[in-house]
Amino acid sequence: MNTLNPHSDDDLFLINSMVFHVEDVLTSAREKVMRSANLMRAAVLDNVNNVAVVLIVQDCECQRKLRSRIIATGDQHVLLENGLTIPMNCISHIEFPCQP
Repeated sequence: MNTLNPHSDDDLFLINSMVFHVEDVLTSAREKVMRSANLMRAAVLDNVNNVAVVLIVQDCECQRKLRSRIIATGDQHVLLENGLTIPMNCISHIEFPCQP
């Protein structure tokens, strides 16, 4: 699975053309709470150290990896770098970089 990067014009076009499901990709309440907590953690890491994370996102076609900084997170959407906004319910996992 290739990792998309919002700094690449081709990847940016692909990200903007993704069609997301209305339903949440996660099923349990615990998983959804953990996702929200991890997204908030990623936003704090970005504000402190400009840390990028890898998001595993699901669109109508397939699952993809997206490497980006999390600028802000809300109740339903996540603001990524370059002004990209994606629905929170499409994110199945957040991978953080290894800490030395």
